[in-house]
Amino acid sequence: MKFEEYLQEQGLKPDTVGQHQRYIHYFICWMSDESLHLDEVGHSEILSFADGLKQEGHSIGQINRVLLALRYYFSYLYKDGVMVYNPAAGITLKGTVRNIPHDLLEKAELEELYEKYEIKDERTHRNKVILGLLVYQALTRSELEVLRPEHLKLREGKIHVPQTNKNNSRNLSLQPHQILDLQEYILIIRPKIQQQSERLFTGRNDMESLKNSLLHLNHALRKINPKLKNAIQIRQSVITEWLKEKGLRTVQYMAGHRYVSSTERYQTNNLEDLKEALNKHHPLK
Repeated sequence: MKFEEYLQEQGLKPDTVGQHQRYIHYFICWMSDESLHLDEVGHSEILSFADGLKQEGHSIGQINRVLLALRYYFSYLYKDGVMVYNPAAGITLKGTVRNIPHDLLEKAELEELYEKYEIKDERTHRNKVILGLLVYQALTRSELEVLRPEHLKLREGKIHVPQTNKNNSRNLSLQPHQILDLQEYILIIRPKIQQQSERLFTGRNDMESLKNSLLHLNHALRKINPKLKNAIQIRQSVITEWLKEKGLRTVQYMAGHRYVSSTERYQTNNLEDLKEALNKHHPLK
């Protein structure tokens, strides 16, 4: 049974069915941008998605309509045997949406991922370079996809991260070993695996999306640390570690956050308050 047919079975009007389908398409695009699989979506991911909608200027009422569509969608997947539970169940927003960093990795665990990831060929060499930018600069997938060789300032030991739809541009310092890895990648590895694209990184056959490449990287990293979920978790962990050593505004710049409130949610002394906020939004958790 298709999702459209499931909605029709629920007695929804044609306009409502069409609206729910559009909302789900938007959510699926968001999952793709965040390199998430359906089995990785939980309550916190739903709140993260809702948080993004709020920052884009959507009203609480509209966000709740999207959440309603998600509840139908995950109920449909549960009935179809794709999901084991409904992560959107019970979530109705009454006020500010706040995402909660969860299942974070410690600094030593992040460094272990980088150190133990083995280079076996040109592809894994590229992935190791990408992993370094995740672990040490907390880049997002969309930022990795817009990087070009000219954004590297290897003599200065820096990288320029261009602005994206979600994050501000910034200049970040590179670790010494990253400089060597990037230099070898640019001079030797990249010419072997990229023929036409001007981007710093591409997927297989010069595909612009790094979705599949990051999925393969995630699978390999989970063998090193089963706690690893995805690149989002790595970014959240790195930002949280930065805040233990650096000031709030410095970390806001380094993370590319447009709003300081986006950075504040990573402060460890606020985590208990954020957990209480999650309980209010999702009392069934």
